Amino acid sequence: MNVLYAVSAQSNPLYQGKFGLHGRYQTYGQHSFIYDLIAAAYRRGVRVTLLVEGLSAFPLAEPLKKYARVLEMDEAASLGPIDLILVDEPTDKLVMSLPAGCPTICVIHKKTAVYSQTVQDRCDQFLCMTEAALEYQSTQIPPSKLIMVNHGVDLERFKPSNDCGGTRKTQRNLLFYTRLNRQEATMWRILERLLLCNVKLTMLGDGDAFWKISDQYGRDLTLINYIPCHSIHNFLHHFDIVASAGRGVLEALSCGLPALCAGYEYGGPVLPNNIRQHMEVNITGYRMAADLAGMPEDIEMAMSLDRKTCRLMASEHGSVDTFLDRIGIGEKGHPIG
Repeated sequence: MNVLYAVSAQSNPLYQGKFGLHGRYQTYGQHSFIYDLIAAAYRRGVRVTLLVEGLSAFPLAEPLKKYARVLEMDEAASLGPIDLILVDEPTDKLVMSLPAGCPTICVIHKKTAVYSQTVQDRCDQFLCMTEAALEYQSTQIPPSKLIMVNHGVDLERFKPSNDCGGTRKTQRNLLFYTRLNRQEATMWRILERLLLCNVKLTMLGDGDAFWKISDQYGRDLTLINYIPCHSIHNFLHHFDIVASAGRGVLEALSCGLPALCAGYEYGGPVLPNNIRQHMEVNITGYRMAADLAGMPEDIEMAMSLDRKTCRLMASEHGSVDTFLDRIGIGEKGHPIG
């Protein structure tokens, strides 16, 4: 099977030009999704070509050459036979460069994404990765073109460490990773509450609040602005519990680590009896805010889960192999009609 993944990285369209780093962009969730999808497809024997508009700004061009042919958009004429096209943050220019006659699926990362008529006409289906995105996009795009498949992480990359855990710690190592938006009140409330908990806190993320956090709380936590998405699996094993949203939570669970939902709202611990509800809104806490005052108890509740339970949640609700099965990529594929 020959699959083309076409993405626009020109000016980081998902975040309107934000999050530049030394000439490239650090769009964490989107890039981690692309990396895991292509690596998992490669293991299935799929021949993947990554076509990028703005290749020099895309941080995974070199790492993904292990799994795919990587081309700049103006090299589209040399693509050869293609069976399926996935497009990501497409511009009119990008979709007009694609080979004609191939079924094309547009991957939607942002619930409120807006697509031009050119993009809507070119794409056969629009793939929503949460129920919330499906609900919103049904008001923008003909419902007959919409499909819903939960995104997934690569369980071959994100695995529990070999460390048996040892004795119970009196102070947990907690990783809080998120976008550092100066105007994001929820991020500040969660951070200030975490600083009151009995944890050793590391905060990972970038944004215009980075230096303000450093100035106010730099002595009380470890602040890091960026870990490349294809390295994060090596970093997570330094922690006992993770507070994050979306893929950040699924990656932690895949590593056997318990997680707190910390996104648009604080959603409390992610547990077997509530993960389905969390997934409906991409584990962002949207419309399911929990009481921040209960965070110490939430940490203890999350820490009561064993590694096997955490990993099972990721396997059942957020596996990239399940995602590939649903959209028909690879030998196990069952395409959506």
